[in-house]
Amino acid sequence: MPVPRLKVEDLSQSAIALFKKKAIGRGRLTEEETKVSDQVLMENLRLYDDDGYLTRAAALAVYPDPERWITGAYIKIVFLGESDSDLLYQDEIHGPLIEQIDKTMDLIYTKYMKALITYQGIQRIERFFFHPDSCREILLNAVIHKAYESCNLIQISVYEDHMYIWNEGKIPLTRTM
Repeated sequence: MPVPRLKVEDLSQSAIALFKKKAIGRGRLTEEETKVSDQVLMENLRLYDDDGYLTRAAALAVYPDPERWITGAYIKIVFLGESDSDLLYQDEIHGPLIEQIDKTMDLIYTKYMKALITYQGIQRIERFFFHPDSCREILLNAVIHKAYESCNLIQISVYEDHMYIWNEGKIPLTRTM
């Protein structure tokens, strides 16, 4: 879907820099491939439609305030006590989706989850009830497979010993290439 008033100059430079850093780090792009203008990068990522407009995907991924174009494009984390109605604290994560993932992971593992701490000699070992790699994968799936036309945010409910991640969306049953 095109976003006619969105211009490449409007995109978040910090989100684009983060994308480039992650793409190089994962070996998806070379450093040389990232040394292009933002417009060429967006073209290479196929974030322009056939009429030359940036798409909703560009607005979601690297625009500073994607909620301007897509309502509900943010994540809410809550910590619940004894019951689902026992809200103890909460946070909302806004901004480009590429930045929301890292911010959400940071909040979950620094504020919302307690680690079981053990020691091996003088080495402190922290073990969470949910491994960070698994949490990142589930969170990425929630962001990628969210039905953004629903206008519903992604909701994460954290309890003392478990967590729920919910979005309005479905994992596709078939793959199209």
